[in-house]
Amino acid sequence: MSLPAILNSSTAGDEATYELSLPGDFEAFRGHFPSRPILPGVTQIDWVAQLAARQWTLPPIARDFQVKFRNVISPGTRLTLALRLDRPKGRIHFEYRVGEQIMSSGRIVAGLSE
Repeated sequence: MSLPAILNSSTAGDEATYELSLPGDFEAFRGHFPSRPILPGVTQIDWVAQLAARQWTLPPIARDFQVKFRNVISPGTRLTLALRLDRPKGRIHFEYRVGEQIMSSGRIVAGLSE
């Protein structure tokens, strides 16, 4: 899946933050759902894996994941995605926000441990 436009990013050690722009016609919204498009959870997890892979030279896959969806992410949204690498456990913790509102959060296993 393709990544959205990254408007800004910052990093500090094992933490990274990305400001993402999701235009109304962004491909991830197509067909999910036609009457009220929302950003699919699988897309959110894929973006975490891709951006973590770029940031910390990891495999761009999520072998296992845990996600809590709190709010719907709609077209036209500007999101902040915060990533934190937990090297000893091989996990990436993430949080998608719109302003101060948490949209979803969770973790993926990045393939560093075992």
